[in-house]
Amino acid sequence: MQKPEEQVRPAVMLGTSLWSQVLRILVLSSVLFVGSWSLGVHAPQAGLLAVAAGLAMCFERMSTRREVSLALQLHSRAANREGKRDAEAHLMSLEMAYERSRSVLEALREGVLVVDGGGEIVMANPAARRALKVPGQDPEGRVLWDVLPQEMAARARDAWTALRDCEADGPETIPQIRYSAIPCRDSVYDLTAVEATSSRTGQDFGSVFLLVDSTRSHELQRLKDRFLSSVSHELRTPLTNICAYSEILRSMLPGECDEWPEFVRVIHEEGLQLSHLVDGMFDFLQLESGEAMFRNEELDGAGVVRGVVRKFESAAAERRITIEFVESECAPKLVADRARLEQVVRHLVDNAVKFTPPLGSVRVTMGCRDEGWELRIEDSGPGVPPSERKVVFEKFHQLRDHLTDKPSGTGLGLATSRAIVSRFGGLIWCEDSPLGGAAFVVLLPAVGQPRLAGAGAGGGGGF
Repeated sequence: MQKPEEQVRPAVMLGTSLWSQVLRILVLSSVLFVGSWSLGVHAPQAGLLAVAAGLAMCFERMSTRREVSLALQLHSRAANREGKRDAEAHLMSLEMAYERSRSVLEALREGVLVVDGGGEIVMANPAARRALKVPGQDPEGRVLWDVLPQEMAARARDAWTALRDCEADGPETIPQIRYSAIPCRDSVYDLTAVEATSSRTGQDFGSVFLLVDSTRSHELQRLKDRFLSSVSHELRTPLTNICAYSEILRSMLPGECDEWPEFVRVIHEEGLQLSHLVDGMFDFLQLESGEAMFRNEELDGAGVVRGVVRKFESAAAERRITIEFVESECAPKLVADRARLEQVVRHLVDNAVKFTPPLGSVRVTMGCRDEGWELRIEDSGPGVPPSERKVVFEKFHQLRDHLTDKPSGTGLGLATSRAIVSRFGGLIWCEDSPLGGAAFVVLLPAVGQPRLAGAGAGGGGGF
């Protein structure tokens, strides 16, 4: 872009050049006048001729200079406009890049905090602001460890100090400090701190702190630990009985005592329990991976449900629990795998009997709902708290036994039921029961109906 003095210089030069041309024309006119007079041309005529020629040359030069001057002015204005457009385009590009980066940071589920060399916050996205001592406040301009909860503030200060003191192993290595499982109110966070240094210019922009909410992963780890503990307990009891009774039988001859058949029966039943436990875990792994095979057919669900209820009548009677089956005539037929449907009903009825206290009642109702097939298993037990009615269908999650307050089973029964119902294209959820306990509801599409909306969603689904 031309400077103002560079734009004025051509006009000044043009004026100087024009006066020099006028002087040259006057001198030339004098020469022409003298030459014409010496050739015998009358003086007035010679003078007019010389002046006319001079004026013609002057006007021609003036016209040329004027055109040149105008062209220079137009070129200068065009250059100014083009330079201005380039500057505006560059500024717009920078603004768009900034907006894009800001939008990405605000959309992140992880908290991002940028801290300068003095420990003051220069930027914080919404996820990071939710983890502050006062959630939602604007922390910019404040010291990092003054706005974080106590435990996280201590870790953040240690990380910031460590970053200031550590040195990179090479130009491509970025120093990184990480702390895991930091409690923060009802959540657990992982904190990672890295230096923000430009790889192109080497300029130091401070430090970046990443806050990752790892509550879910830590909860899963806790559930897995509880699952392994429960499985170990479930395995230990039958294995202990099998080893004990087999040791007794080892020292006895067949028919030597009347307890021989009883010992054999105990070993057989404990072996079956172990087999069911292992089969249940293996079956869930197949369902979770999508490798389980289904042989769907058109069937009447009443026969399946009635058969399962009959199998539990003796177990319910031993605990003085009343169990009844109510069948509605409007219940439609459905397309399902008979064995898998029986597995779902067995898990739900078993849970109802397990958590119902003596002298309680369990009611199994089969009917129709929104032209679909509905199954309800209700009990008079302690029920399921509203906060657990979705997570209860997740793997490894176990409800507390109302008598012992210890997890019962492996925590895979309801998760397996949800996986099967999802493959059928249906829904399963938990709600309050009129009997005072919990009600587990299964809704499956009837013959000719499509999959229900929400089928396959995590945590069950319901109305």
